[in-house]
Amino acid sequence: LGIDCSFLENETFRKFLKLGGDNTGTKIKRKRYTGIMVRKIQPTSGAFGILRNMDVILAVDGIPLGNDGKIPFRRGERVDLGGYVTSLFEGDEVHLSVWREGKETEVSFLVSPIKPLVPTHFSNEPPPYMICSGFVFTALSVPYLEAKGAWSDYYTDNVSYLLGLVNSPLKQEGDEVVVLAQVLAHRANLGYENYFDLHLLKFNGVEVRSLRHLQGLVDKRTGPFMIFEFAPEDGGRLVVLDSDTNDVVTKEVCSEHSIGAPGRLRDY
Repeated sequence: LGIDCSFLENETFRKFLKLGGDNTGTKIKRKRYTGIMVRKIQPTSGAFGILRNMDVILAVDGIPLGNDGKIPFRRGERVDLGGYVTSLFEGDEVHLSVWREGKETEVSFLVSPIKPLVPTHFSNEPPPYMICSGFVFTALSVPYLEAKGAWSDYYTDNVSYLLGLVNSPLKQEGDEVVVLAQVLAHRANLGYENYFDLHLLKFNGVEVRSLRHLQGLVDKRTGPFMIFEFAPEDGGRLVVLDSDTNDVVTKEVCSEHSIGAPGRLRDY
């Protein structure tokens, strides 16, 4: 569904949400609701703009949802809600009963696979890359992190930062985490040769959304300098390269390292 939820097994939490039960000090009894509370909706989810933070999902397609996030399965058995959701196909419409602001309401939306910001693979294609004055940029991926030993006992601070981006939501189709993988030495990038595993945030003051976006920014650059700003936003590395010599330097670097093309971008 593309949502993050909190379980509601705590009685005080349920009272806070006014989910029903005995009214303290009265003989009036209200229906007792169970479910899980929505905390975040991924921007690319079909639920975005339909579900809200603090909504309580009571039932999915008429199937009641427990406070532990489980639904009835076979006799005497319960399974996680995800077990049901994964049985749906892309484009199926899902209907939810939701407790919102003290009232029960119904919502529905189409389900679709949630694409991660950091992909687990490139569908058997080589990883994308782009070379700019010897700077080799790529899109962050799980294979990249595995190659850097991100899940081993020892890894660098830069890799630790990149690992923290794995579960970040995809805000819009085509977004990528652009990473400086390495610098191929050339006199034009002298002093930057030891920069690697850095998350590129901005190019000439513009936020970089993907490799393709970066390529477009570089192609349409104006002014004498190319300014690259890396994470973290406050105090990250700053790189300044000559704009006028970029095309020549990039060709020389590719020729010296027998690289056939200065870039290869993903198709969406």
